[in-house]
Amino acid sequence: MLKNSILDQRLGEAEASVVCNVLVTRLGGSYSRLLGIKLAGMESDESFKWFVASVLLGSPVRATSALAAYRMLESHGLLDPRRLAAVDEAVLAESLLDAGVTGYTRRIAGTLRLAVESMVNDYDADINRLHFFAEDANDLIARMRRLGRKVPCRAVNLFLREMRGVWEKAHPGLSGAAVEAARCLGIVDEGVAVGEAEDELRGVWERASRADRTYADFEVALVRLGENYCEMRRCIVCPMGKLCISRTNDVKERLCPDMTSTTGGRDRTPAERTARR
Repeated sequence: MLKNSILDQRLGEAEASVVCNVLVTRLGGSYSRLLGIKLAGMESDESFKWFVASVLLGSPVRATSALAAYRMLESHGLLDPRRLAAVDEAVLAESLLDAGVTGYTRRIAGTLRLAVESMVNDYDADINRLHFFAEDANDLIARMRRLGRKVPCRAVNLFLREMRGVWEKAHPGLSGAAVEAARCLGIVDEGVAVGEAEDELRGVWERASRADRTYADFEVALVRLGENYCEMRRCIVCPMGKLCISRTNDVKERLCPDMTSTTGGRDRTPAERTARR
């Protein structure tokens, strides 16, 4: 990443709260919420639905195609472990193709069906049993990865990211893309370590005015921003571009024009007045 002295600045608490809410509004919240999956109740059926969606979303296809494939499975009544495990792999691949998944269809179909078959055989078709038998967070990840012919890391991380706070042992590491996005927005310091960033981001979110949104919504929005814009340096088309301190030094005035904290209550210097114009 290109260094910029502006990135050494960090937003105040009130400004960070505004940025957090704008971020989730513009980038969207969790995928499970978008799909109408209710994870908070810890019901195995809902957790399994999110697992299927995570495998599709964690595949090398567009998110829109993955979401369409999920809804196709839902419409065919295949969001049940035993039913999905019984589907012929070639038939499943053809269904994914019909839903708009135009690449890697056989590989995705095989990964999904074999993972579900493994879940049926090893955990009696109950994904919550997998969590119950896991010794800790690392063992949980290992068990999920071992399902079938190995569930991709990206899919496991997607799944556990939104299961954080639902499953006790769901503690996936914070994505580097999320940290990069948080740095660019001035929510965390430029030099913060990934481990420290997670605690800081949770604290920022807890202090923000959140309505009915959750930390998962916030984290997923950060990952989207980081992966799709920050890491690819797509600053010109970034939906958060005007609030990114790597592009502008007057983000505080854009957010809170009536606040005088940027100058400590004193009159602005000519240079500051010129910069504002």
